[in-house]
Order: sequence, then C-alpha cells, then structure tokens
Amino acid sequence: MVNLDIAELRSKIDLEGKYVDFGTIRTALSVVKTVRDLDVFLSEPNKEGECRGTCPKCGKERSFSLNINTRFNCFAKGCTLKGGGVIDFCAKLYEVSAKEASHLLACAYGIQPYMREAAETNNNQTGDSLPAEVVPVKREVSESSPDPAQTVPPLTPQHLSASIEHQLAQLKQLLASH
Repeated sequence: MVNLDIAELRSKIDLEGKYVDFGTIRTALSVVKTVRDLDVFLSEPNKEGECRGTCPKCGKERSFSLNINTRFNCFAKGCTLKGGGVIDFCAKLYEVSAKEASHLLACAYGIQPYMREAAETNNNQTGDSLPAEVVPVKREVSESSPDPAQTVPPLTPQHLSASIEHQLAQLKQLLASH
C-alpha cells in the first residue's frame, strides 16, 4: 500500500533542490490508481470509461465521477474537485500547487528523484523492491502554446501498460545482475 499521508510526505520532499518531470508522473500513474490507493471504492467503468465513487475531498457518496481516460469531477455542491490528470487531482485534493503535487506523488510512489527514499521505505514495510530508475519522458511544447498541458495527449491504458512493461524489464535486468 502506498503512503499518501500528506504531512509525512511534505517532510520528505525538496521543492527547490529536486526536479520532477510531469511527463514521468503522467506516464507512471493514473487518477484511478491514486484514488484507489486512497481507499476510495470506485464502480467498474462503464463502456465510456466512467467510474463513480465517494468523493475523496468532500465525502459525498456517488458524487465523484472519474473518466479513466480524461477527467474527474465531483458533482456535490461547493466541492472543487474537478479537473484532469493525476497531478491536477492531487493538487486539487490537497489544495497545493501542481509542482508540490508532482513532488508528493513522486515521493509517495517512488518515482525519480525520490526513488531511493521510497524504495527503502517500501522495502522495510513490504519486502518489495522498485526498479532502479524510471526514464523521464521528455515532451516537446511549442513556444506559442499558452497552456503546455493542452499539447500533452491524454493518458491512456496503453501508456500505462507500456510504462509498466518498461519498468518490469528494468527490474528483471536489475535482479539478473545481482
């Protein structure tokens, strides 16, 4: 189980000294995984890819809607949990900047540059190990685009599958070398 305790994670992150690639976070994580790691039960996705569950922010039952390919939204009156992508979800849920949200997610899930700290913590708790390195995804963003997020394609199950396969291959190489 991933530790998503915001207070504990904040003590481990370094916003000024470490760099987190948003593309790596978007490739490695999905909102569905993060929501489930918060122990929020989600219904099975319908044919359009939409799940329903209790909102992790306001707590209203069945008001939280999540499309596994694009967006999330809580329909409860006054709830501000609306947006798209795992970084946006974390930022809105914990009311932090996108930069801090990316650091919190990287630290919680053991993604560069927080790989060693998270791997040591996870090894002590579960006996599992993480791959030695996650290769950052470099994204080209045109200078004329006012919103860089608009130039990034939505995360799909194929992206996640490719990322998982890549990480498993790295883990196998690491285990074979020891």
